[in-house]
Amino acid sequence: MQGFSLLCTSEWSSQTKRGLVSLNCSFSMAGLSSKGRRRTQMWMIPGADARQVAFSKRRSGLFKKARELCTLCAVETALVVFSPGGKAFSFGHPGVDTIMNRLPNLSKPDLEAIQCTEAEYEASLRELNKEYSDIMEKLRAEKLRGERLKQMRMESQGQGQSLVERPVDELNLEELLTLKSMLEEFKVKLRKRMQELSVEAGALTLISAGEIDASLGGSTEGNSSGDPCDHDVGHAS
Repeated sequence: MQGFSLLCTSEWSSQTKRGLVSLNCSFSMAGLSSKGRRRTQMWMIPGADARQVAFSKRRSGLFKKARELCTLCAVETALVVFSPGGKAFSFGHPGVDTIMNRLPNLSKPDLEAIQCTEAEYEASLRELNKEYSDIMEKLRAEKLRGERLKQMRMESQGQGQSLVERPVDELNLEELLTLKSMLEEFKVKLRKRMQELSVEAGALTLISAGEIDASLGGSTEGNSSGDPCDHDVGHAS
């Protein structure tokens, strides 16, 4: 271990009538080694966390130096610093806005650029208003169409109920054809439902279509198809 000597001198002076009195104090120490204050190398600090810590410390020091400069030299200063994360920090005397407004490029905005931006904004606004109007018009048309379909459905259901409830002798040919179509559709749905119930009940054999037709139509004289609706229609015609 290399030897080391540290010399510390403290001097206190006082002017009196008898003269100058000086006090000198020195001491030495051996057996200690120190490299002293080292210069920080100027390259980017590796690691985001380490850079953030260094930024926080040096930002405070930078603002402190700017504040001291304003106090000692009566200057006006504005500083804007962005962190590694993009957050802005500022210091200004008498204020950041006051200093920035005094810059010629910022105090006199480009009128042509502003007018161009306003024109683009107005054009975009007109286009959006047109699209909105078209969408609202389509929405109103679809809503009206839905109301019409709902009304037609209700009328159709009411007409079907009235045909079933009215006596067959009072129906004309068009109404009889409509009733026949309704009964045929009902027969198809009934056959499908009976087959589903037969499967669910665990029947070994499914009811054939002919047996279902026979159970629905029965044996009708003068009707080769076994459909009472065909007989009624032919009689009415």
